Amino acid sequence: MKKSFDYIIIGAGSSGAVIASRLSENPNNKVLLIEAGDTFEKIEEIPDVIKKGMATGADWTGNLAVGTEFDWKYNAISNPEFKNMAVPRGKLIGGTSSINGQVFIRAIPEDFENWKNRGLDNWSFEDCLKHFIKLENDLDFKNEFHGNDGPIPIKRHKLDTLLRDQMTFYETVQEMGFPTTEDHNNPFSEGVGPLPLNNSNGIRWSTGICYVLPALDRDNFTVLSNSICKKIIIDKDIQIGAMLENDEIYEAGEIIISAGAVESPKLLLNSGIGDKEEIENYNFEHVHQLKGVGKNLRDHPAVELVWKSSEKLLDELTDVGAQKVALRYTSNNSKDRLDMISVMRFQPGGISKDDLHFRSSDFGESRIAITTGLFLAKSVGELTLNTKDPHSHPVINYNYLSNNYDLQRLIEGVKFNFEIARNSNFDSFRGDLIEPISQALEDEKILIKWIKSKVHTMHHISGTCKMGIESDDFAVVDKHAKVFGIKGLRVADCSIMPDCVRANTNATAIMIGEKISDHILDGD
Repeated sequence: MKKSFDYIIIGAGSSGAVIASRLSENPNNKVLLIEAGDTFEKIEEIPDVIKKGMATGADWTGNLAVGTEFDWKYNAISNPEFKNMAVPRGKLIGGTSSINGQVFIRAIPEDFENWKNRGLDNWSFEDCLKHFIKLENDLDFKNEFHGNDGPIPIKRHKLDTLLRDQMTFYETVQEMGFPTTEDHNNPFSEGVGPLPLNNSNGIRWSTGICYVLPALDRDNFTVLSNSICKKIIIDKDIQIGAMLENDEIYEAGEIIISAGAVESPKLLLNSGIGDKEEIENYNFEHVHQLKGVGKNLRDHPAVELVWKSSEKLLDELTDVGAQKVALRYTSNNSKDRLDMISVMRFQPGGISKDDLHFRSSDFGESRIAITTGLFLAKSVGELTLNTKDPHSHPVINYNYLSNNYDLQRLIEGVKFNFEIARNSNFDSFRGDLIEPISQALEDEKILIKWIKSKVHTMHHISGTCKMGIESDDFAVVDKHAKVFGIKGLRVADCSIMPDCVRANTNATAIMIGEKISDHILDGD
């Protein structure tokens, strides 16, 4: 039996939860939200592993949702030297905003200027700022750059609450000449300072909690949990419904795919939308030519320098968590402002020295680490379906460091972070170097080999359903997130970013949800 709605949103993540909530504010709109994972009717029902805690497995051993049933548990190719990289993505209400590290840095004005220069004239920083303001309740700042009435609470830890390793990092980079910033979300800020977090009172304020749960009592709003969409049904370049894995069909005047930068392109490909030759390789009927689907994969590559640390640091563990101060700066000879980030981390025993991201072991030593992260990487990856089972996890190739400029900036960043930690300020708690071996810092060939074997995602996958102008052969959606050539179908999440922004992506994903909601409600 077919069931009809005005709008169907596929995916209750950082963007989809926003869109579903905003569209259902109008009681005349009949809205269906389809979520592949669990949803919860009350905040009290959300497990503590989701609701509480300051970060994820790379930084904190408690309240770890990564690797559970709330995680899609993808694996991907980082580069030819690292072919089994873990890619956690949230599979529940709130999507990855329910399992992430809660860093809430916005994209910078130059990111949107780049988008505008690609022909996306309604994506200037000024256009997007009003949506950033709308979504947030900044608990620290009241000025023209911040909102104080939005659904998402934003807070920064006070300097006097930071752990000793974080405070040492903060003071040391100042001694090296870098400025401080009280607010990484001031559009003109740079330097070192506490990170803005969508965490207040120890609660992870996901889009599930902030947008979906308050909307559940609306008579015009329906949520389907634990329901995976198998394909979008297309007839003569018009979407006519969404088919679930159980073959149930739901119809709507408009369908918005917000399943994230992995599942959104996968769903389009499974629906026969993509490059004809590729689609036919999967023995699917090709229904619409868009060769950019799954291409243009962008993210932020990173590596960690790791040292043994004093067990005394374990006594200092507090609710602050271990990833709460960072330095944003510009690499040497870069034309792109703020293309680098250094993050001070502390890791209690119980996480493998060989895989700092999300895999527990009996390794046992406590460690300090400094992450070298690269924003605005030039290397581009792709996502394709699994030829053996197109409905299973796709093949994700990040293609990291295929562009030498990326490699050179990571080399520079690793050496820079090593110099930070050599400072005598760290002597009281910095032990022997674990990663990389000391010879790597003297022999660039060894260093390059180590970087390639360790370079991993910062969990900001983007760009796989690129937004652009119609003459761009690899654009999938237009400036209003409408899929080119198909009536009644949009994609709205991080997959539409033309490039990965110079920031953690959650804040921008929520902004995209707010902005596209307004476009839909305005009839764009």
